[in-house]
Amino acid sequence: MGAQTSKVARKLPTKPRPETLKNTPKESPSTVGLMANTASEFKTEFIEEEGRDPQLHENLKSLGPVTVPPTITKMRTTDTMLKIMNQRKQAEEKELGWHTVSDENISIDSLFTLMEQRKRLQPGEIDKPEIRQALLQKYKIDEPTLSILLKYYNTMAIMPPAIDDKEERRMGVWVMDKVDWESQVRQVDRRNAEIKKSRQEALKDNNQAMKQDKSKQDQALKDLFDESY
Repeated sequence: MGAQTSKVARKLPTKPRPETLKNTPKESPSTVGLMANTASEFKTEFIEEEGRDPQLHENLKSLGPVTVPPTITKMRTTDTMLKIMNQRKQAEEKELGWHTVSDENISIDSLFTLMEQRKRLQPGEIDKPEIRQALLQKYKIDEPTLSILLKYYNTMAIMPPAIDDKEERRMGVWVMDKVDWESQVRQVDRRNAEIKKSRQEALKDNNQAMKQDKSKQDQALKDLFDESY
């Protein structure tokens, strides 16, 4: 018995379908590009022609520059913020009322310089009339203000670092004159010298102990060899 196969013949269409003819492009790519360039040139010429309109130019010229009126905000006397500002100003004036400086307030830099200058004077020298008069003229302050500053304010004197501090920090102390400052520095130097001396003595004792141990070991070895002979 054998198998029988059947072949189906395929036929291609001889005529195009109607919907295919509807979607057929009518312009080529070169034709489309030419039309776009033509439209762009036409639009540019139209805009330039519109800009050269003499009537439009005359109308704009007759208008002149545009003026914007300034906006002015009038503050009412009953405004809440205005009251707050006035009250703050009155409080500041009242707070500074005790200050008797006639010309201007002393600056931070001038105040720091004054305190540093006081630390470089001999004991009691700050109370001499000629010194105080020179300070009053230099810093432009009055006598009551100078007395208050010297009584209640000061700057710290920085001491040499302690040698036993690993971070090498410097201690600050309050001093009143040059002698007091030098005395504080000498105390720190004396303490550093004592620490250094104790370290040297400890190192010396350690070296002597090591030498003694070594000599004992050498003597023990010598005695050992002497006994063997």
